[in-house]
Amino acid sequence: MRQQHLWKAGDRILAAVSGGPDSVALLRLLAEVAPSCSLRIEVVHVNHGLRGAESDEDARFVARLCERLEIPCHQERLDPMEGSLGRRGRSLQEWAREARYAVFERMAAARGVDRIALGHTADDQAETLLMWMLRGAGTRGMAGIPAARQPWVIRPLLTMSRVELLAYLEAQGQDFRIDSTNAKPLYLRNRVRQNILPALKQVNPSLVQVLARQADILGEEDRCLEAWTASALTPLTRMQQGDLVIDRAGLLALPLAIQRRAMRTMICRASGAVKGPSFRGVAALLDRVLHGRSGSVLTLHGVEVLRDYETLRFHPVGSTGQAGSVLHKPGTKHGKGLPFQLSVAVPSKVHWPLTDQVMEFLVQSPPDPSLRSWAKGTHTRALLDMDRFTPDLMLRTWLPGDAFCPVGMGGRRKKLQDYFMDLKLPRRHRGLVPILVAPEGILWVGGYRADHRVAASAASSRLLLVELKNPSVDKGA
Repeated sequence: MRQQHLWKAGDRILAAVSGGPDSVALLRLLAEVAPSCSLRIEVVHVNHGLRGAESDEDARFVARLCERLEIPCHQERLDPMEGSLGRRGRSLQEWAREARYAVFERMAAARGVDRIALGHTADDQAETLLMWMLRGAGTRGMAGIPAARQPWVIRPLLTMSRVELLAYLEAQGQDFRIDSTNAKPLYLRNRVRQNILPALKQVNPSLVQVLARQADILGEEDRCLEAWTASALTPLTRMQQGDLVIDRAGLLALPLAIQRRAMRTMICRASGAVKGPSFRGVAALLDRVLHGRSGSVLTLHGVEVLRDYETLRFHPVGSTGQAGSVLHKPGTKHGKGLPFQLSVAVPSKVHWPLTDQVMEFLVQSPPDPSLRSWAKGTHTRALLDMDRFTPDLMLRTWLPGDAFCPVGMGGRRKKLQDYFMDLKLPRRHRGLVPILVAPEGILWVGGYRADHRVAASAASSRLLLVELKNPSVDKGA
């Protein structure tokens, strides 16, 4: 834990505890080290309601354990009917995971915690690598689960095997719950856990440790390649009439591996997505557009990629025009899909007429260390890393299909509509929320969450300070 710098003295940690052996071991270990590390521990338990009485008994078990350890416990029950209706093509496991992480994020914000601790183990890492391997993943997928993901999530047990944790629990005389669905072969992870891993362990008994080491190696290599790609793209790309444009000759001069990553990066920047297109999609893009004749075009992940002589142009499908245009006035009838939109200069103050609020934009370089706490504990302020987006900014209302990666959700992409639903924000209010966007996508859902890809970190050298104020507050400033 100390080697990974997962926390600092005095941190408040929210431990996600399901009642299973991994999360119970996590809680017991955190409780043991808390005094020496000056940590304040709290627990969150999510009852998905999918296993009836079994789920309810899990919740009671966690509450009793926390009471015995004298640790605050927060519980939330989800509606399984809502899950069955709102999955939209996702598996039940995917819905449950997304809903669970949404609760973690909301609870962390409400409690003002510094870290959310999850109980993933080396066995989870091994299973994840094998699953990605079966899917034909590249370096990024094979990098597995990170020990920490900014700004909140940490996984302190990622180097420990499940066998070690079970031995620890037995030595402590600590019981735990077993999720009956883990034995069902319906899910790929269960089949990998029950069939593939045991067979491979017969060949190499140290397989879990080997795969964990492989994930660490590939993770470092993936970060190196990402940095190389970003550095190579900087002199080759520019904004032109609201589209991302890249120099074709410069791209062709790069190694094929970097060309592929560059294409994924450009698609993600143009669409605002976290997950890029598949290998097959990227290969088609390189073959048909990069190596095609001028005028060749291919639409991928909601982005139209066009070869225009010696450039490649990345144009989000359904784009509403150039930044800075006001497409309709508040209170007037406007075309379907057209947002209310205002250009943003930096620094400036922009009046948001739909709620009669003011959004203020300031730049600080180099950052003042005291700003680290400026946005903490409030949703009306955001600290953004200006080196992670193009400063061609606009404020607009949300559009169907909008998506971003909310801070605190581990880099997972979330449709804005689903995010609003999780917050239980009434429909009549959703169209009033100011959305700060750049050519790369959504930067901040005003008054709620920033996108984790552009959120400021300790390494940020240029900060954009954004604050949403009520008119009376702004006038008195």
